[in-house]
Amino acid sequence: MKVAIVTDYYYPALGGITEHVDGQARGLQKRGHEVTVITGNIGRPPRVVDSAATREDEPPFEVIRMGRTFGWYGNGSQTLHTVHPLIIRKLRKLFARRKFDIIHTHAPYNPSFVQAVPFVAPAASTTVGTFHSVFSKGPVMRAAAMALRPSIDRLDGRIVVSRACIESLEPYFPGEYTVIPNGIDDEHFSPAAPPLPQFADGRKNILFLGRFDPRNGLDTMIRAFTLVRRRRADDVRLIIVGDGPLRPFYRRQIPDDIEPSVVWAGRVNRDRPRYYTSADILCTPCDRASFGMVPLEAMSCGVPVVGSANSGFQLLMEHEKQGLLIPRATDEHGFAAALNRLLDSPGERTRMGAAGRCTAVENYSWLAVAERLEDYYRQVIYSRATHAQS
Repeated sequence: MKVAIVTDYYYPALGGITEHVDGQARGLQKRGHEVTVITGNIGRPPRVVDSAATREDEPPFEVIRMGRTFGWYGNGSQTLHTVHPLIIRKLRKLFARRKFDIIHTHAPYNPSFVQAVPFVAPAASTTVGTFHSVFSKGPVMRAAAMALRPSIDRLDGRIVVSRACIESLEPYFPGEYTVIPNGIDDEHFSPAAPPLPQFADGRKNILFLGRFDPRNGLDTMIRAFTLVRRRRADDVRLIIVGDGPLRPFYRRQIPDDIEPSVVWAGRVNRDRPRYYTSADILCTPCDRASFGMVPLEAMSCGVPVVGSANSGFQLLMEHEKQGLLIPRATDEHGFAAALNRLLDSPGERTRMGAAGRCTAVENYSWLAVAERLEDYYRQVIYSRATHAQS
């Protein structure tokens, strides 16, 4: 099949949807499909601190860029939006010329060029959207949904990355949803990734990885680590991977006596597996998630997870199996107690890390997820054809 993936989120922008799009494209291509990613132009790419040896070459599929992508803020996180005065015309011409079998949008609720796709897709193309987010209910969401529904209602198929999405979507966008989860490149995110030598000095390493969005809970992480560090003296380190406009705000929260035990690594892309395998524990006090790409990456690398018991994380992992889940995302004392427990128990860390690796490989390998996508595409195409004949 000829598959177009239309998304505001793709490299050089980093994040869970970017990872999903890239993994989907690679997985479908490996299964013999012709894949084209259609995305925007980011004016100032984020600075990434990967080593030169791990930088990614050009992707093995076509990438078409159009319009300009700008950042905004919504739903507790940074959002991206691609716009251009002529972008609808550009999409219509591209779709007419290339005759894609499937046009697959990501975050179809996003106010951007993805909203135009169901209106300009040729009748012969099947349109599918993947919903990645859990939304807070309220008047703002109700008003936004009224504007977004005409586009979403025209999609031929709707995918969610977990059941956690459905409950928040159905009041605003009622319809049938199919769960197809995020995937993981389990060869790249592997326990075999070489640890970073600067962290191999005998100290225990706690890793926080993510954008500096309020919902990701870096403030809770800092408070919890302060409690851990003061209990354990100097045998533990916090490695913070990520960046964002709130960086100065978070840095000011670290007490002077704790600062020497905190490493601000910056944004990292292809080197992420090396940070995971350098860590004894991943800690992620995220207050909401539809799925949890960061915990999945850590699990795939064989690292135990201490996370919040949000709806997405609970669907990905089990408390006491791949790690520990804390009921309240803002409970620094709960996180500190869980971290201290695992720091004191190398056997538990090993057991939970192995269980996480097994879960990631068996359930979330991108080749397996791509096969599910392929089956879903065929089902939607068949359903359209059957409906047209009736």
